[in-house]
Amino acid sequence: MKENDFYTNTEASGKKDFLKRIRGILVLAIVLTGFCSLVCAGGLIFEIQEASGGGGRMDIVAKVMLICAAMIILFVSLIKIAIDKNPFSRTLTLGIRIIGILFSAGAIVIPRLSGFQSSGFDIFSWGRFVFIDGAFFLPGLLMIILGRIIMAGFEMQKEMDEIL
Repeated sequence: MKENDFYTNTEASGKKDFLKRIRGILVLAIVLTGFCSLVCAGGLIFEIQEASGGGGRMDIVAKVMLICAAMIILFVSLIKIAIDKNPFSRTLTLGIRIIGILFSAGAIVIPRLSGFQSSGFDIFSWGRFVFIDGAFFLPGLLMIILGRIIMAGFEMQKEMDEIL
């Protein structure tokens, strides 16, 4: 074919079903995130009781809250994907971006809570003062970027669906 040549095939082609190929993994992910959400909620209740009893570490409560929120958001997003049979959705992109923002904000808030112990991956630290906990900031930043990439995929899929 030459540079400006193109095919004019107008036959209808079947839509490729991406979710059929990952159905087993998707079901496993839904079950595990649902179970993890319940366990995190129970762990959160336990950690709040420990912290309120005196001498508790509020940094652990905040970390469990972040993980619990992430699991619940991912659980809802995976269920939405399974119901809509669409790998890209506004719920997924919004959920991943919210997780990224929560983790990034938590990276700044957690070092200021009582009982904080450094993860060893600190950003902007002086002595015992830690400005940003890198163990939460880097995953948060990556989730924000991933959310933007998935949003671009969602917009491309929406545009393709409108064309067809």
